Amino acid sequence: MPDRDGENGHANPDPQHPELSPLVPGRGQRPSFSLEALRERIETQFNEETANRADILLELDTENKRRDALREVMDYVLAVEAVTLSPVAKQTLLERAYRNLFSFGPLDRYLRDEAITEIAINGPAQIHVRRGMDKPMPTGAAFDDHVHLASVLQRVLATSGVILSESEPFLETGVVINGRAARISLIGPPVNPDYNLEIRLHPTEPITFEDLHTRFRAVPPQVTELLQAILQAEHGLLIVGEVGLGKTTLASALAHFLPVDATIFAVERAAELHLPAYITRRAAIPPTPSSDGTSFQQQFQAALEQMPDWLIVDEIRGDEAAAAWSALEREETPRYVWLFRGSSVPKRLHSALSMVVRKHQQSIDQTVINHALARHLPFVAAFKTINGQPRLHLVAEWVLGEPDAEGYTSLTLRPLISEQPGGWLVTENQPTRPLPLPDDFWE
Repeated sequence: MPDRDGENGHANPDPQHPELSPLVPGRGQRPSFSLEALRERIETQFNEETANRADILLELDTENKRRDALREVMDYVLAVEAVTLSPVAKQTLLERAYRNLFSFGPLDRYLRDEAITEIAINGPAQIHVRRGMDKPMPTGAAFDDHVHLASVLQRVLATSGVILSESEPFLETGVVINGRAARISLIGPPVNPDYNLEIRLHPTEPITFEDLHTRFRAVPPQVTELLQAILQAEHGLLIVGEVGLGKTTLASALAHFLPVDATIFAVERAAELHLPAYITRRAAIPPTPSSDGTSFQQQFQAALEQMPDWLIVDEIRGDEAAAAWSALEREETPRYVWLFRGSSVPKRLHSALSMVVRKHQQSIDQTVINHALARHLPFVAAFKTINGQPRLHLVAEWVLGEPDAEGYTSLTLRPLISEQPGGWLVTENQPTRPLPLPDDFWE
């Protein structure tokens, strides 16, 4: 079916993806065919000829070879169906079949658009896209059917060596599409009747602090200076916020300010971080029919065993409670930059972090947890949506209270700098831990 991209469902002309005309007559008494039907017939024939023939597909290692092979199949189908096409119609048919077989079908135009940050797919007939931080909008584009959707998903996943399989209906992995790092979160059969997934796309070039300040107006220079000072003083940092607000983007920018001569690991779910070459990446590897893969928690534990100077973790969830507590109960190194999905409201954040630890060990004393958080993640940078846009609205410090009569030590998140309706406010709360900042920073 033709790709469409408009609220009213009207086809938008696209010179790179021309529409196929409705019908062409067969020769003699043969029936007429729609060009869409011919395209599907060509794709089916190609898939049948190459099914379970990895040797053939490996030989088609250039675009010219793939086009030549597909052209032979097209000529065969047209001859069998006794259809004669003009050179323009044949080229259009070839382009559309090539796009569906060797690229990403109706997703192509959106994957090429740097302004698009998210693609949501709910079965073959629903594709929504988000541009920047705008609301997701329906496109009107669609896949032919379930089989077409599955084949395109497999091509997307193949860029990272992952195989689409009903034995693994839940999937979260990182891929690189057209030079852009992307995270794919997928639920498929047999848990779901069809494939529902989200593709979160990152820019081809890393976003710098200058970009965060001037282009996105998400992080002002004064906050940048404070965050850099926190890392320079070798204090841990927790970056918190809901999904899609900029935690990974901020962590990528901060990674370039970690010392070049340090041993640094980054543990990731989906290899989304833009990292300098001197940081070692350890990303989760999804299981396949022939391999158990390597889970995020396993990568986390393996990185801890290497005793690095710094460890970036994107992102901590309740499923990794054992690894999280193993990291927090250490006395000294490594220093941490952790990402955590959740509310930035202090009491909720404190409760959520405590719950992560208690999923591993319910009986652990809250005072022990409080001391561990204050020791390893003493500073917090928090995102939230303000006026429809993501903003880093708070930088704060965990501060331990005095033990009470029963020995309990409270933990309070004390703001250092926060965004208020009238602009940014530097509070009267100067950090209790030393930071390399100019004397007039807090004035």
